[in-house]
Amino acid sequence: MPPNHGNEYDLRDLRVLVVDDSEFMLDLFCQVFENLGCRSIVRAEHGKEAIDAINTVVEEGREDKLFDVVFSDWAMEPMSGLELLDWIRMHPNPEIRFTPFIMVSAYSTLDWVIEARDHGVSEFLTKPVSVKSLVSRLTSIIEKPRAFVKSTSYFGPDRRRRNASFSGPDRRKR
Repeated sequence: MPPNHGNEYDLRDLRVLVVDDSEFMLDLFCQVFENLGCRSIVRAEHGKEAIDAINTVVEEGREDKLFDVVFSDWAMEPMSGLELLDWIRMHPNPEIRFTPFIMVSAYSTLDWVIEARDHGVSEFLTKPVSVKSLVSRLTSIIEKPRAFVKSTSYFGPDRRRRNASFSGPDRRKR
């Protein structure tokens, strides 16, 4: 996605998977992405449909056409966005496992944001969604990609967003 002019990007080849159980939100997201120039937008009404869309690309041997980013609502049935995120982050195919994932939710309490972060979300977007906030999250994953971290209890983008100074004993040196 090379820059066009200044802060604008050519998003024609961006492959977006939008997951939401609200037809209105699906239409809104798709319209915004179309207006940004995206030509490949796939819709899913819940996590299971999103998995089917991903698996279809893999089964057809079109791994080069996997999604560049997933925008998913959190609260959906029969499979939530958080469950979809877990499935993606645990997938054996690194092309799927490392996909940037933007969680969308009307619930934006610190507890919800931390839970999404601890499951490996790339960005968090609060409803009601504005075009500016959507573009901000998309720009963030393009301009400031975070390295992925794997530990016994976590896989996902580095949760640290800033270099904070630390004062105290360094346990790692012991």
